[in-house]
Amino acid sequence: MSREKNSGFTAFEVAVTLAVIAVLAAISMPSFLKWLQGHRLRGAAINLSADLEMAKIRAMREGSFVAVQLAAGTYTVFIDDGSGGGVAGDMVLNGTERVLLTRQLPAGVSVPLGEVTLVNNRMRFNSRGLAPDIVAAERIPLVNTAGRKELRVNRLGNIRMQ
Repeated sequence: MSREKNSGFTAFEVAVTLAVIAVLAAISMPSFLKWLQGHRLRGAAINLSADLEMAKIRAMREGSFVAVQLAAGTYTVFIDDGSGGGVAGDMVLNGTERVLLTRQLPAGVSVPLGEVTLVNNRMRFNSRGLAPDIVAAERIPLVNTAGRKELRVNRLGNIRMQ
């Protein structure tokens, strides 16, 4: 009589393999999470910078004010032409003014509004691409557990990431 050999893994082999995978995951997870937070912060800063550039270009194209309004976890870009009953260029989103973009910041990334140097956390670009309400280089910080990025906007509409 011949005995057939059973193929497959034993319970012990599966348990050892799972234990090795668990140890490797425990070692690599903290560095992955730190990388992920840094990636989210950089991405949010790049998006905000690009959206400010887009607002400047749209102001020149439309021949009107384009305003940016910051909140803790979001920001809104809109054409500030006074069509909603307000005054053109008042940096307040009124009634029927067109919203160009509302962007939610990534999870864990925020704008500490107390550190933003913009008046009322708002700014605008005019039809020449200038930011007429800015006196000095204004700061827009973005923070999360990985650190801090800061955008600076000057009166000429130049946008720099720190």
